[in-house]
Amino acid sequence: MQHIRVSLISLGCARNLVDSEVLLGHVVEEGLEIAVAPEDADVVVVNTCGFIEEAKQESIDTILEVCELKNQGRVKGILAVGCLAQRYGEELREELGDVDAFLGITDYTGIPGLIRKLVNGSSIHYASTVDGGNPKSARTDENRLLLTPKSYAYLRISEGCNHTCTFCAIPSMRGRNRSKPLDVLTEEVRNLGRNGVKEVVVIAEDSTAYGLDVGRKRSIHTLMQTLADVEEIEWLRLMYAYPHTVLPELTEVMREHSTIVPYLDIPIQHISSRMLRGMKRGVSSEQVRGILWRLRDEVPGIVVRTTLIVGFPGETDRDFEELRGFVEEYRFERMGAFVYSREEGTPASDLPGQVDPALAEARRGELMELQREIMSEENRRLVGQELRVLVDGLEEGGSGLVGRSFRDAPEIDGVVHLPAGDLRPGDMTTARITRAEGYDLHGVVDS
Repeated sequence: MQHIRVSLISLGCARNLVDSEVLLGHVVEEGLEIAVAPEDADVVVVNTCGFIEEAKQESIDTILEVCELKNQGRVKGILAVGCLAQRYGEELREELGDVDAFLGITDYTGIPGLIRKLVNGSSIHYASTVDGGNPKSARTDENRLLLTPKSYAYLRISEGCNHTCTFCAIPSMRGRNRSKPLDVLTEEVRNLGRNGVKEVVVIAEDSTAYGLDVGRKRSIHTLMQTLADVEEIEWLRLMYAYPHTVLPELTEVMREHSTIVPYLDIPIQHISSRMLRGMKRGVSSEQVRGILWRLRDEVPGIVVRTTLIVGFPGETDRDFEELRGFVEEYRFERMGAFVYSREEGTPASDLPGQVDPALAEARRGELMELQREIMSEENRRLVGQELRVLVDGLEEGGSGLVGRSFRDAPEIDGVVHLPAGDLRPGDMTTARITRAEGYDLHGVVDS
């Protein structure tokens, strides 16, 4: 039997990671082997990100590194899939001739057959007829090979986005919102729980649009309530809520179900009404403020995460100071800030008043320094308290363990450091916090 080894490099967001897990699931199902290191593989698949310029460059740099392995004769084939391939397939074919095929976003059922052709020396043409799989369906995400630690997994509840934010290219790559059926998602969560997953992180381009395309009404609260009743899962976390679509029905479900952690990721992007109009966010500053303060009232103890964009075209010192002032006033428990990326094909790329990148970077740095101070103060208040901690894995070097409380989403937030002991990835424990250090906490498990 021919042994074909496949290595996958997954770039970009958690939604892209699910695509990678789906792809690897098909690879294993078809009898191919997985190689962790690209240099140990016959074929390397790069799942690209095409969201902003920095991510695009990372994808291209990664492809070039793999091309060097091919030129050295260490790998036989290279496939580039995902968002960048979807968005710039034709251009990339002309620029990166060592890549055997660029494939857009599909269910990736055709990938194993394509890999076999590459290894066996069959010719693959760059035409769009290269078979990467079928269009995605409700059950595309079944039989994934999880790439996350045993403790958590992502649940993609929908695909695509209906918003027309002027800075964003995602709808052009992933299409309009398509919600997955509730029964399919419930089955997915049960299967994850049976495989030992303790935390399910609910993701989508716009999670609060769930159900709109089916029943013409938002039903994320119904979905979360149903998933919260799956006995095998201990934590359920909701990401990517759109500000003015967080309805009281959702906060009520969050408040009344202990499985749903009191944490909400709600990217507001800005607080200046001028900027929100320019971004076509469909909401005013007053509305955003009202929604955020309502979260504090309706879900006691909630941890609110947001994402901000600085340097959007036309952003003045006054706009930025309004944003900075609100960050100082509201004190987001978790926050990320990014410099506006001028993406071709988006309406904002042609707007006047493009902000100097150096000024935008300075503004981002100022916001993140303020946020670091806020988080340091908040974390110091937790010293001496006991928190439930989900163990994700070993620290680098194996000197201790790394876990998270409900306050931290995987990969993007802080962690809780614990001493080595009898705990294993996927275990839930109670830790007494002994020290705060920047974004992270240190704790001990009392015997």
